[in-house]
This record gives sequence, C-alpha cells and structure tokens, in this order.
Amino acid sequence: MPLRSYGVVTARVVDTRREGSSDDTPHYQIHLVDDGGTHYRAAVNVKSAQRPWELLYFAAEDFRHSLIEQLPAAGSGWNALSSESGGASLDYVRADLVERSRMRPVPPDVDGANNDLADFLDRYVNRAQQDSSAYAYVFGEPWGPEEEPDKVFGFEPGNGVHSVHMNQGNSEEYREDDGVWQDGGLLLHFAEEDRWVAIFLAFQSQSWNTDDDTGHAPESEVSRPEQKATA
Repeated sequence: MPLRSYGVVTARVVDTRREGSSDDTPHYQIHLVDDGGTHYRAAVNVKSAQRPWELLYFAAEDFRHSLIEQLPAAGSGWNALSSESGGASLDYVRADLVERSRMRPVPPDVDGANNDLADFLDRYVNRAQQDSSAYAYVFGEPWGPEEEPDKVFGFEPGNGVHSVHMNQGNSEEYREDDGVWQDGGLLLHFAEEDRWVAIFLAFQSQSWNTDDDTGHAPESEVSRPEQKATA
C-alpha cells in the first residue's frame, strides 16, 4: 500500500538542525513557517536504516520542469496532492526528474567541508533561509498536528513532513510504503533570480524498475538486507 497521505509543504525556511550520523534516527531538520504563521518541521533522512548506509543524492541548480507550473501558491503551507501524473506530484521513475546514473552516494555527516549530505543540504537550505524572496517546497508524507511541542524546534503544536525521498521500489521491510507519483524531494525557489534548485534523494536499496500500478520492484530485485541499523 502507498503512503497514508502525500503532498507538499511550501513555506519559508527559518532554521535548520544537523543531527550527524550517530543519532538513532539521523535527519537534517528544517524549520519552516508558512504565510499564515503555521510552523512545520521537515525531517530529511541523511542515513539509511539498511546497508548501504549512504543515500543517493542529486541537486539540479537550475531546475526546469513542467510540474513547476502546477505547484500550489508559495507560502500556502500543507497541500495534499493526488498520486497521479499531470500535476505537481513527484515520480523519479516516470516524470523525467532525475536519472539514477546522475545520483551519487554521500555520507551523512563527516569531518571536513563540502563532503557530506548535511553539507550539501546546508549549501542550499541556508541560502534560502537568508534570502527573503525564497520559498521551500518539501514533498513527502505529513504528520501532526500533535498534542506536544515539536521535539526538535519546540514550536506548538508539533507538525511536519517526512519521507522526503524516493518512495517506491523499496526493500522488503518498507515495501508497504511503495507507490507511484508519491516521491519526496525538496524544491527551493529563489524568486529574485527566478531560479529553482531541486534536491532528490533515494536509498541505494531501492530499485528503479517499478510497477506502474503498485510501485513495487520485481520480486527478483527486492532487497532483503540482513541487518537493520538505525531507524
């Protein structure tokens, strides 16, 4: 079965938090606020729960695609999307967004500059935070509103989006999340330049040969890792 719900949050970036690679659930956390004052946290995976640990990453620094014309209004917060072609929904396999061969595995967080996934995300997300004309569009599965404050940034109520990565062709453990036209990702619009940056993420354990109805990989290509690392 696919994700329980799918859509995109569009809001301004107001803060970020790097969790490194040793955390139980390492993510790159983004604090967003929409034009109505609602707060969100985007939890972006930086390490896989299964071998190989490194995520696949690609950033298009001058992204051009027809889906941009279908996006909801900038700053409008959470927008549910239909998992079908012709709209704003992402599908790495079917929408000509990114080629698997252009993505490269990167470590989550290591010593040094410009050499890990957190560094690469910082490069674009921090710039968006500093640019008053910039808006983020974060695609994935929502959570909240929660009864408690957000566990990372402390705003109330807790609210956000996760699964900001490819969501099809999964390994056996996560196959129930497979679906088509429901992939996650991050778009940043720098309005003063009229330039779009697109960031795409996938797990190395995922197959790009997926069924057009279910998003499942063929049984022969379903990854069955021996051991789980971090959630």
